[in-house]
Amino acid sequence: MFVVRESTDRPFREWAQVGVPSLVVGVLSPSTARHDRVTKRRRYQRSGVPAYWIVDLDARVVEVWTPAATAPVIAVESLAWQPDGATPPLVVDLPGVFRQIWSE
Repeated sequence: MFVVRESTDRPFREWAQVGVPSLVVGVLSPSTARHDRVTKRRRYQRSGVPAYWIVDLDARVVEVWTPAATAPVIAVESLAWQPDGATPPLVVDLPGVFRQIWSE
């Protein structure tokens, strides 16, 4: 999932107009875990994506990467995201989300 800033001028018509996403969220699968954690992460960091969240459903954690990070912050209880100009922040209760996912 990508979150991008809304255009103030006109709707986006091409990917090149979107620019750098404010947030990228990926969900790991056994076949993509290495690609998500290494290749994609490095690309997002080099591109200046402010936040890249890697959701590990099996471990029930989210890895939080920022452009300068050499290791992720591991979120277990909650995640908070607040892009510039946004109030209040988006707060995600991770145990509640994972409980809902695994109960279905």
